[in-house]
Amino acid sequence: MKAASGVRMVAGDGENSYAANSRIPEKAILESRLVLRKVTEEVYRSLPDQQSTMVVADLGCSSGPNTLRFVSEVLHAIQACTPQSEEQPRGVEVQFFLNDLPGNDFNLVFRSLEQFQNLVGKETPPFYVAGLPGSYYTKLFPCGSVHIFHSCFALMFRSKVFFAFRVLV
Repeated sequence: MKAASGVRMVAGDGENSYAANSRIPEKAILESRLVLRKVTEEVYRSLPDQQSTMVVADLGCSSGPNTLRFVSEVLHAIQACTPQSEEQPRGVEVQFFLNDLPGNDFNLVFRSLEQFQNLVGKETPPFYVAGLPGSYYTKLFPCGSVHIFHSCFALMFRSKVFFAFRVLV
C-alpha cells in the first residue's frame, strides 16, 4: 500500500535518530512487560517438550535499543518459567522475526546482536534473529507459523490509514 511507504524513522544512532529518541515506545514496552511475560509463558508451556521452535514477530520494530529490549523481555520470560532444577532443559529454540519497512536501519540492529548475546547470558534458550523487511499491509508469514505477534506504536499507522480509507469509500 502506497500510504505506508512514506513513514520513515531517522537511521543510525546519532542525536536525531530514532534509536536515540524512542522513549515513549520504550515506556510502553516496559509497562506491558507483565502481559508479554504471561503470553510468552503460556505459549512456551504449550509447546511440545522436544525439538520445538517458538516463533515471535515484532511488527514495525524500527531500530535501536527497543527492538532488542523486546527480544530480551521474551527471552527472560522463558527463562523465568524454566525450572532451575531441570537437568535436561527443554529443546525449545526461539526464532525472532524483526519486521519493518525496507528503509529501516536493520544494520544497526544486527551490529548490536553480538553485544546483546553477551548481555542476556548463556541461560537463555537458543535464539535466532532475522530481519524481515516489508509492509505489514501485505502477508508476511505463512498461515499458522507465528506464535506471538508484537507491535509497539506501529499498528496505529495501519488503523489511521484504514480508517481514512473507510471514510473515503
